[in-house]
Amino acid sequence: MKGLFFINFMVILSCFSVASGILYNYVVQGGRGKKLALLLSGCCALGAGELYLYSRTFPDGAGSIGLTVLHTGALVSVSWFLAFLLAFPVLLILAAGVFLYRLKWRVRPAIPAAGGAAELHRGPSMSRRTFLKGMAAAVPVTAAATSGLGDVIGESYLAVTKLPLSFPHLPDYLEGYRIGQISDTHIGLFFSPEDLKTAMERLAEEKVNRLEITGDLIDELSRLPQCRQVLADGAALFPDGIDFCYGNHEYYRGLADITDMLETTPVRIVRNSHFCASPGRGQNLSGRSGRDDRPFYIAGTDFSFAPSGHLHDEQRREYTQQALDGIPEDAFTILLAHNSAFIDEGFAHRIPLTMCGHTHGAQFAPIGPLVQAVGFKYLRGLFKKDGSYGYVNRGTGHWLPFRVLCSREVTVYELQKKR
Repeated sequence: MKGLFFINFMVILSCFSVASGILYNYVVQGGRGKKLALLLSGCCALGAGELYLYSRTFPDGAGSIGLTVLHTGALVSVSWFLAFLLAFPVLLILAAGVFLYRLKWRVRPAIPAAGGAAELHRGPSMSRRTFLKGMAAAVPVTAAATSGLGDVIGESYLAVTKLPLSFPHLPDYLEGYRIGQISDTHIGLFFSPEDLKTAMERLAEEKVNRLEITGDLIDELSRLPQCRQVLADGAALFPDGIDFCYGNHEYYRGLADITDMLETTPVRIVRNSHFCASPGRGQNLSGRSGRDDRPFYIAGTDFSFAPSGHLHDEQRREYTQQALDGIPEDAFTILLAHNSAFIDEGFAHRIPLTMCGHTHGAQFAPIGPLVQAVGFKYLRGLFKKDGSYGYVNRGTGHWLPFRVLCSREVTVYELQKKR
């Protein structure tokens, strides 16, 4: 989070925070809207300032106590902003309900008394007001608890998702072959090179044969040297190597610098291209042998920046065709793509397995159906069509450390012969 993006991000979150406070004040009839708005504005400024200071100190303060303190403060600031963001839609609904309720009592006609004189209705009872205040009070408490817990889980928990997948035409030498996937690490303010090392070690514990990294590796270029070291040292953990395809953040942060770094490591980049992992019978694969002559290929696509719609569809088809051109028809092929929309291309070409990322699984599971409806056909998890699989990794890291019912993950695929 730097530059114009950081400024816009902080302004938007601050607006939500102040608006949530105003809505809360309206619901509970606090009568101190201006003071509350000023107080929240000041707190937002402090939170934004802390995050800015952390981002500025980050490149040169690695390992220092001061940076650790700032990191903790940054997490608290993120929790603060996200709590108000979560509270806003609920408070908006409550405020609308209160407005309509008060309007009803304001226009309600006078009720004739027993003696014939009209008795003015005094509005909702105190118990109703108390109920509304209690409802309103529960919103920020629940939002703060959700935000804090989401930050803690987002920072600390990494799931290992194991997927045994059966294929009717799997070459015999790939029986039991294990492939690991890491995606969307976003190495930077809230995910370190050491976290990448931990993720790689978790996969190595599962006796993974090769590792696939499906884009968005690093956001903070100041961490390129440490990232290079982790990849160079960690390559030995995966007997058949590490493969990589580009995501959108490689372009945002510095494609040339990231490519130069990767080319100094054993990592193989597949960009609208492919390579033969084995010509057959398990050749070139560690500890593998068999009688099947069919080859094993890894293909990868570039990230498509074409506008959504038919232009995006056309570019996806073009990139996929470039990646697959020249692969024998009888080959067992795995396709790497950052954007999960490429799963459709994998299905169209009957690719046995397409690995993707990009979506982070929405990170906040309750909004998953909405995100899927408006943006991502394949949001997270496993999809299958006519014997082909597509999988969307939820993200091994993130640039915003917040997750609810959508933990970070590394994925282990075990290839099995369908019998």
